[in-house]
Amino acid sequence: MKTSMGSQPSLGSQVSLDSQLSLGSQVSTELRKLTTTRLWWILLLTMVVCSAGLTALVVFGGLNAPRSPLRFDSADEVVPAYNLPVALAYVFPLGIGTALVTQEYNSRTITATLLSEPRRMRVYGAKVLVGLGTAFVYGAASVGASALVAAALLSGHGESPYLMDGPVLGALSGSVLVMTLWGAIGVAVGALVRNQVVAIVGILLVTQFLEPTLRILASQLGSPGLGNLLPGGAGEIAGGGTIMTAAADAEGAPQALGFLVLALYAVVTGALGGLRFARYEVA
Repeated sequence: MKTSMGSQPSLGSQVSLDSQLSLGSQVSTELRKLTTTRLWWILLLTMVVCSAGLTALVVFGGLNAPRSPLRFDSADEVVPAYNLPVALAYVFPLGIGTALVTQEYNSRTITATLLSEPRRMRVYGAKVLVGLGTAFVYGAASVGASALVAAALLSGHGESPYLMDGPVLGALSGSVLVMTLWGAIGVAVGALVRNQVVAIVGILLVTQFLEPTLRILASQLGSPGLGNLLPGGAGEIAGGGTIMTAAADAEGAPQALGFLVLALYAVVTGALGGLRFARYEVA
């Protein structure tokens, strides 16, 4: 026979290629939906400004306040000056991930989306990938801006910024990865709670009130380590520890534990969000 099996792609490989191309097309579609609105860059700009501003306020206070608890005498001690975004600004990638799902129900475009691609798990998977990518950009931008501000203030006051030291680099890279995971969790939250207003209000209540209250309560009961099992606390540990971690007396846990706990939250919420998304009835 002149025709060999090696000269033609197998049916399985062709199906796999078509599947990959289809998923890539769906990801591109989801990315266009996000970037054609103002929400993504407004949140990004707000996150960067807030992160850099809060970092400047905290570091400046730590350098000039007579009884500041912050110390900048070593790379380990300077880490909290660099990773404030992971403690305070993670609500932004969480929010943009949530909006990737809820805005479709809010604007009633979800029907058209599911008619063009009826395989709901493919749509959901594309949203998760876009959420991860967007959150990575958010994290890199906010962490980078905060690091530059902190390093400039430390250098300006005659302190070593320790910017290229191992503990600082580990904290910065860990913070970006934490922000990325929050984007995936946000997509899952949006799938679980498709009402945009309810989802955003719920996020603010949980992240800004409920979890901090539980962490303070755990500390007062003599078990501060329990706070590290909550998603925000785990994210802070994965980012190398923050001033919030110190305030809750929960220092000392390894970064690997924080990553493990936060990744488990991402996997569990992602699975539940996927099941919920697949069962929604679209009017």
